[in-house]
Amino acid sequence: MMIVNAEGEDTGSERAEIHFLSALVDELMRKLLAAGVMTQAELNEVEAAAVKRVGGIPRAW
Repeated sequence: MMIVNAEGEDTGSERAEIHFLSALVDELMRKLLAAGVMTQAELNEVEAAAVKRVGGIPRAW
């Protein structure tokens, strides 16, 4: 659910939720790497695919 103000800008609560979800995904990816479930190359592929969809610069795993 997107929460925006009257000007159509995101709110602090939405931004906090995005940061929380981002931290969860980051921790999950680290655990997958540490457990040997995914390789570093596979995590880099996931990162590249995500960046392609939302924009930005991919992080190296």
